[in-house]
Amino acid sequence: MKMFKLTFSFLVLLIVTLVLSSNINATSQWARKTGLACNTCHTVFPRLNSFGEEYLKNGYQLMTTYKKDYKEAYPIEAGGVLLDEVSNIFGFRLNMTPIELDTKSFQKDAGEEKTTKLTLGRAIWLQAFVAGSIYKDISFFSELEYAQSAFKFNWFYFNFTNLLNSQMLNFQVGNISPLEFASFPNRLPQLPNIKGEVFLLKSAGGKGESSMDMSSARPGLQYFGKYDWATFYLGASPGVSAASVNQYLNLWGGLVLKLPENVIKGFEGSTFTLHYYTGTDTKNTGIEATGAQIPQVENGFTRFSPQINIRYNDQVDIQAAYVTGTDDNYYFAAAKKDFKYSGFALEAGYMPSDIWHLGLHYDNYSSDDKVIATGKPVLDYQRIVPAVTYIVNQNLRFTVYYEKDLTDKDESLKVDKAYLNIRVMF
Repeated sequence: MKMFKLTFSFLVLLIVTLVLSSNINATSQWARKTGLACNTCHTVFPRLNSFGEEYLKNGYQLMTTYKKDYKEAYPIEAGGVLLDEVSNIFGFRLNMTPIELDTKSFQKDAGEEKTTKLTLGRAIWLQAFVAGSIYKDISFFSELEYAQSAFKFNWFYFNFTNLLNSQMLNFQVGNISPLEFASFPNRLPQLPNIKGEVFLLKSAGGKGESSMDMSSARPGLQYFGKYDWATFYLGASPGVSAASVNQYLNLWGGLVLKLPENVIKGFEGSTFTLHYYTGTDTKNTGIEATGAQIPQVENGFTRFSPQINIRYNDQVDIQAAYVTGTDDNYYFAAAKKDFKYSGFALEAGYMPSDIWHLGLHYDNYSSDDKVIATGKPVLDYQRIVPAVTYIVNQNLRFTVYYEKDLTDKDESLKVDKAYLNIRVMF
């Protein structure tokens, strides 16, 4: 009965919020810059459509602008210095979950059965981001996030694009993602509260000095070249920090094939990706201050991911990726032993109209190695997340998520979540 009341209250709050928000308006910095509607580059923000992906790869400049005199892109020309309106490069994002229900998460007293926990008014983060082109071949993106009484930079990089008037000469440098251009980049998703967890598994289970996952931001340099039908990229990073923790670099590369226009009507912009990532994690690097010196231990790791993105008329958007990973010394043991895992991620969306988005996310992964005591994989995860989004306007969204834990474990340990999330960008 208590669960019914909480669920009923949750639905009432959602309906009231949608009704009261119907006249809210907001304006994105990109719309202010280009004069184009937000859905020119986005389906359900922050998810980019095919046009938006090309806009990103072109250094936040429209190809038509680039082909003309680049000074047309700037409202002010001061003695050779090209200046833009501040409002054209500055924006905010807000993320809040006003209500959430978590099953098996509240325990009144020791020995009692866990019940549903209610969370109200959770402010998740505020992001201030500054981005745009500052010259015809140079652009930047900086995202400063404030969450839980602390600031951090998520993404911070420069783009150098179309150098020497060639689409084959493009670079990113700063805090970048190796999967930026892939079919399933795990960034700017259709369901922004959800990530493909298989992309976030760190080398050595996070126990090393430079343990990295596949998709999150890291300092590095990335080259990419592009045609109408393909993009290929190569990148390098010292790991968790700009100054190398060890003597190795992480390296990655990928090829993205894109379905051009007029090949299969309606499916333009669909892509297929092959992505490869490799690196070496370490432990005991450096000189011990006192006592016996401990030799450095290494863990070489590789990640391989074929991916596909099927788009249909900006109404259907399906992303899927398979990931296989190998660590040659996952436990940093004296005797090396290969540790292998594999997993799958799927995210699909359908927009029956401009104001509704129906989404589904599924991911799982497991390792070959088993826990001796239980016989279950060391890494084991499975989840499905249906979601419904009401788009108030092109950059204000209300999404109801339901996260269902499908992992093979005792039912008392499974936590399912239902919550309303509000995101706005202006």
